[in-house]
Amino acid sequence: MDTILHKFNEIVLKQGDAIALKERNRQLSFTELDNESNKVARYLIDNGFEKGGFVAIYLKRSVDTVVSLLGIIKAGGVYVSLDPSHPNERNSYIIEDINTSFIITNAGAEQNLSFLQHNPSMNILQLEKIYANKSADLFGDVNDRVEDPCYTIFTSGTTGKPKGTLIRQKGILNLVDYMQKDWQVNDQDRILQFATYSFDASVLDTFLSLLTGSMLYLIDDEERMAESNFLNVVKNEGITIIPVLPTVFFNRIVNHLTEENSDLFTSVKLVGVGGELLTGDLARKFKSFVGDKTRFFNLYGPTEITVMATAYEVPKDLSNDVYSVPIGKQLPGNKVYIVNEDGKQCEVNEVGELWVASVGISLGYLHNEEKTKEVFVQNPFDSNIYEGIVYKTGDLVKQLADGNIEFVSRKDTQVKIRGHRIEIAEIETKMNEIDGVNNAVVVVEKEEDDQILKAFFTSTDHIDHSSIIEILKADLPSYMLPAKLKQLEDIPFAPTGKVDRKALEKIEADRVSLMGSREIIAPRNKVESDLVAVWQKVLKIDSVSVNDNLFDIGGHSLKVIEILAHVKQTYPALTIKDFFDLKTIENLAEKVIKTSVNKEVEFNGEFTKLTEWPIMSIKEKVMPVNRVLVTGATGFLGSHIAKKLLDEGKEVVLLVRGENAEQRVYETMQKYFNCNMHSLITVISGDLTKQFLGLSKEVFTELANKIDAIIHSAADVRHFGNREHFEKVNVQGTKNIFELVSINSDITFHHISTVGVVQDLLIEGKWNDVKYMSEIPEDLQLDSVYTDTKMKAEKWILDQAKTGKQVFVYRMGNLAGRYSDGHFQSNIDENAFYRMLKLMILVNKAPNVQWMVDFTPIDFAADVVVKSALTAEHAVRVYHVCHPNPIPFAQFVSILNELDLSIEMVEKSFYEDYILSGNMSEEIKNLAVAQLDGDGANDTNAIFDSQQTMQLLKIEHLPKIEKEYIGKLIQYASEQQFIKVAVYA
Repeated sequence: MDTILHKFNEIVLKQGDAIALKERNRQLSFTELDNESNKVARYLIDNGFEKGGFVAIYLKRSVDTVVSLLGIIKAGGVYVSLDPSHPNERNSYIIEDINTSFIITNAGAEQNLSFLQHNPSMNILQLEKIYANKSADLFGDVNDRVEDPCYTIFTSGTTGKPKGTLIRQKGILNLVDYMQKDWQVNDQDRILQFATYSFDASVLDTFLSLLTGSMLYLIDDEERMAESNFLNVVKNEGITIIPVLPTVFFNRIVNHLTEENSDLFTSVKLVGVGGELLTGDLARKFKSFVGDKTRFFNLYGPTEITVMATAYEVPKDLSNDVYSVPIGKQLPGNKVYIVNEDGKQCEVNEVGELWVASVGISLGYLHNEEKTKEVFVQNPFDSNIYEGIVYKTGDLVKQLADGNIEFVSRKDTQVKIRGHRIEIAEIETKMNEIDGVNNAVVVVEKEEDDQILKAFFTSTDHIDHSSIIEILKADLPSYMLPAKLKQLEDIPFAPTGKVDRKALEKIEADRVSLMGSREIIAPRNKVESDLVAVWQKVLKIDSVSVNDNLFDIGGHSLKVIEILAHVKQTYPALTIKDFFDLKTIENLAEKVIKTSVNKEVEFNGEFTKLTEWPIMSIKEKVMPVNRVLVTGATGFLGSHIAKKLLDEGKEVVLLVRGENAEQRVYETMQKYFNCNMHSLITVISGDLTKQFLGLSKEVFTELANKIDAIIHSAADVRHFGNREHFEKVNVQGTKNIFELVSINSDITFHHISTVGVVQDLLIEGKWNDVKYMSEIPEDLQLDSVYTDTKMKAEKWILDQAKTGKQVFVYRMGNLAGRYSDGHFQSNIDENAFYRMLKLMILVNKAPNVQWMVDFTPIDFAADVVVKSALTAEHAVRVYHVCHPNPIPFAQFVSILNELDLSIEMVEKSFYEDYILSGNMSEEIKNLAVAQLDGDGANDTNAIFDSQQTMQLLKIEHLPKIEKEYIGKLIQYASEQQFIKVAVYA
């Protein structure tokens, strides 16, 4: 059997340039992954690491996690992934248990490792420093063996301490061999990585990708925060294999699917689910959407035998009599037994405990010989296979007549909550350690489509529930904290003398806040009072303080949408983003009140023209342009700007991140223009967020002296995220690329921004104060981190004019599909305007609002920017790139009706009530919340004025926003199966 590293090296030699790992803002080829992981291994060895030792990984799940674990294996080590979101005490215990002095982390996470500062022997290895090491040579092959331990996963333990399960390479190799053959996985597949790396499901997708040459996409927390985000990733990334999803999350996905959006699964050829009982109703519903084109597996397996022991492929015609979907039959490399209380193998349909013998069986639990001997026993049925050892799972199952196995229940108190396997006894142990608690019992309660923990305790004193939660939080991760608590006089017992857990499951308990002990601050105004009432209703809790963090008291993305659906009509200023940014009722209420106070004047039908501010004149001529550097050239706007420059006969240098930059440019040119790489294109792999763009100073200087102009189109345009990230990309990234102008002052700098800057100034009541200014004030700020960082970048760039630099700012309007053919960006489903359009088509209604709609075709926008960039004489430094003649929303709806879409205009209040009514589908409700969130048709007095821009640049041929063009936009959306209508202009 080949080892992990031997198989991986074969992949690198075969397809080193192929993408191995990808996340939202980063990707690595197999060669890059090989080199970076070599650096990790080299760094460990050089710092005294010895083969067979343990290395902790303290990182959020990311590309860096995979680089680290592969590097640890190359160094001959065993990786142990710690979840930074878990309590310090738990992570500290794990570090102590594995007896390691090596922890791999990064600058962002290292600051949370302060609990280890007392240990001077600890080697905290920062990835940034490791990557900076130019040497990626391991000085010879690593002699890994299939018998070598590879990783340790810590699961919940009955003693109150987690227990480490030690797994060898051969278990992984056996598992991947099965998946590669039966699932027909190849190097063209794109695999979705979902599970956290402290959870053994991560082994499935990660090593399947590394050892088959397929691409692994690591979905981040925001992308899996809501079902729509997750499905968008699946579609946009062309995911073909989803090895395993937690059953609870899969439940949410299936309930989100409709006939209209089931095409989001078009690329997926296989989905696996596991972790908890899969109901027949859920399986049948999913198969009804995907049919036979997507294979669907119910997977089962404990950590102790390397992730998976059985699998069941769900047929399209699953019988309506099936409630519990089988977990299937044993997989290659495994032998399963169902054993009764007498130690005999069960007959068909007889319930017994599942025992598993496996090539992937664990070496046992670290430093826990007693527990190891209890569950890893001599095989009484087949002593000559798999080292003669069998693992007793504690799961009660039965074999059906057709040979498949059906899960019945847990033999003990071990359960799965949100996909995490936990021992209820661990929680009970921690509760019993609390002063005053005499006895504690924890049970599981079914709540809608989820499971929650409910804890009961006895005490001679009254113990505040919040204090119990506060103490538990120090040792237990959030998924192990009881959601309900109740103090009893006595714990009920069954006739057998054991705790009557069935009786406890029927007793109602009090929902508690995961905030722990805190003062309840009552609402102090009507807004806070309204929000408290809605939070209590949606979260189903009696006590909410105005300073409670929504996400600490049971909130998540679905709850945010539900809350917003209740309050949006009353408080339209609140947005989805606000809940993630502001988190508490007092902060949300403050925003509502502040917006009400600062709002200029309620719209009365008089529109406000947002002109090209600030007014900055220019007299000097701009140097002739022959070679232009373009950033963001693989994006929608940047690619069209680059293509227009090429059409003008100009040489273009395209700055693209990653070593596969040329391939990305090639794919972009093919996608948007159906043409090959142009001889006038030079592609440079660089990173805007790094000094000298990640290039050497010599190469950076050489680049500066070769170009005449820069069109800076790259930016993070999402409206969600932390300020630090937006500052890094939108502000610091702009400063980094401007360093080219510092070297060569003849370079003209053209900065792409957004009309959202002036729109937010108007919304926040600041426009009248600044519209006549000749520069952006130093202390001016906007609430949105996106538009605020774009405005900061504008100010910094325009300030460079004071030092004699030639700089220009272009604020882009509502970029729409190409005027020539309606072609739009690939992620059409993320565009607010198209989502608004889809909603109106689905409900056949539109609100009667006063809105001058801007359509700026992408090819028209690119033409304006390039014409300006190639113009020698300018009168101003700020341009608005949007259509100078926006059309009334009513006219837009009228055009839609000319295209046979039958959209009825209704009063706004009626429209809002209608799209949120109870009989609407989940898809419509999701679109509706975004609509009410400001991403759609609303009364607005803003007109993005570009009259001066068009006049000064002598733009004579304007696109006609009429039936023919609108028809092209909708027809393209229909071809992409985003809008399911056929339109012929």
